[in-house]
Amino acid sequence: MATQTKLKWGKKSFTISIEASMSTADYKSQVQTLTGLPPTRQKLLCPKIWKGALKDADKISDLILKQRGIPQTAVITLIGSAETLEEKSPSGRVRFLEDMTPDEFSRLEMSQYQDVDGDVLDIVDIAALQKEPGVERRDGKIGMYQYNRFVTGLPQHEISDLLRERKLSSLSREENQLNDILAMTLGMELRRAYINSLAVLANGTIVSGLSDGHVQLWHRCRMVKDVKHATGCVDHVLNFPSSNQDDPGFITAGGGAICIWSEDGRKMLDMHSFQGTTPGSVVTGFIQGHENTKYLASSFRITREVNPNQFRLVPQNDLERRRRAEAELIESAIQNELSRASKSVKVWLYGSGQGSNLQLQEQVIESDSTVTQLEDMNGNLIYGDEKGCITALMWRFNEPNQSTFSAHKALRLQLLGCRCSIASLKSVRDNILAVSIGSLQNEQLQDMQALPTSTPLYISIARGVLLVDLATKTVKAVLNAHDDVVKCICPLPNGSILTAGGKMDAKVCLWESNVIADAIQDGDETKTLKEAKKMKEPGYVFDLKVLPDSDPTSKVFAIAGARYNVIKIVI
Repeated sequence: MATQTKLKWGKKSFTISIEASMSTADYKSQVQTLTGLPPTRQKLLCPKIWKGALKDADKISDLILKQRGIPQTAVITLIGSAETLEEKSPSGRVRFLEDMTPDEFSRLEMSQYQDVDGDVLDIVDIAALQKEPGVERRDGKIGMYQYNRFVTGLPQHEISDLLRERKLSSLSREENQLNDILAMTLGMELRRAYINSLAVLANGTIVSGLSDGHVQLWHRCRMVKDVKHATGCVDHVLNFPSSNQDDPGFITAGGGAICIWSEDGRKMLDMHSFQGTTPGSVVTGFIQGHENTKYLASSFRITREVNPNQFRLVPQNDLERRRRAEAELIESAIQNELSRASKSVKVWLYGSGQGSNLQLQEQVIESDSTVTQLEDMNGNLIYGDEKGCITALMWRFNEPNQSTFSAHKALRLQLLGCRCSIASLKSVRDNILAVSIGSLQNEQLQDMQALPTSTPLYISIARGVLLVDLATKTVKAVLNAHDDVVKCICPLPNGSILTAGGKMDAKVCLWESNVIADAIQDGDETKTLKEAKKMKEPGYVFDLKVLPDSDPTSKVFAIAGARYNVIKIVI
């Protein structure tokens, strides 16, 4: 006896007869004839007769005909789609972010910022400020938060967006300006030691030197190493010019010693200054025309304290008078030796490829007055002294073997008109030297006369930053917007200049590149500039350094400032 079944498929209905001994496969075959739906994609439901979907092993005639108490016409629901799906290869299927490995996600993110040729367009990678490109930059945070014990900053995705906008805007215009936004703070606010100096290595690592003698390395938003300088505090940190992977990475100076380190923070060499002195200013550079030979130069500041009561007591007999005369003679010899050391520059020469076995050639350059600042300009050593003199040295081969170098004075300028000394030197453009001057403190040098071997440069102020053209031996402009001596000068990649004043000024000023360019144009008149943009961040600092993008063609950069016991990074 045949039984009628009603098949419901969406809004459509069909009537199918079930004969005795009809299998499920026969029934699905009839369903395919009516609907076009293949058996493999058919799901047949009838809750009153069987549970779940009808299985191929079940015999539909036995299930329906042997049931009692059911209507003569059973209602069966069909679920399935007649549409065919295109089968894709594994490489062509949709990949969800949750299923990707970190490397796959990183490659995907990088591909979003590439043009048709595969060149990266707008991704920025500042190693000290940002984590590795990829999933680590999607931190999902909002607002300033604490990365770890030593680092607090904006979310990584927000930093990336701000830098990316700057890079895209730099493609449409020549300049790339700072947004004056505090992005990150490195260090502990409550630490007693102050950060005196900063350096940025070739791999983007920030090296900070502290007043307690610690040297810290910062990379990818964390402190990767904390090592100890030889003795005392660290006054100077600077990167070592490198042309070989075995070359030193950076140098620290202070506490009467100079230490040379590898890039990963391994100490390679210690050198001590003259007894009773400490490095006053340190600079490194390549020998012009001989890039495989580098030099390290240091001036020296007297640290030995004189006891004012040393000769207070009056000798009472001949023996005491002889002892007094001998002591005064020894003290005079010590003071003469210290004065000679403060008026000298010690230079060490280094050749590439020596690895950890450093062999330095040492020589001493004598000066007429106490040397206050050193700077490298295009491979030539320049130093300033407390008499307001600027001296440029050039390197020459020593005769007859020409295997070593010696420095010879090629240019000497003397600032006259105001009693001032050199407080800071920085090369800002080709042949343009930024010179920070301050009022002379040494009363013995109040009445200074023009030196016969120098070219006089007459100025009318005793405090400010002079832009001196060494080629024409003229002062092109004066930057005068600070209420104290400028302690730090930082040239930016876009041609602008940052200047940081002392504690009585406590501000950082930005001098725009177009203003600087107009000021140093050819002309006999010295321009005085007083209008500069006052930066809200990082505030009063001891040192400023540029953090460049890892892409050498990029114009995007950030600024790191040593503010008391932390490093402030501004974008």
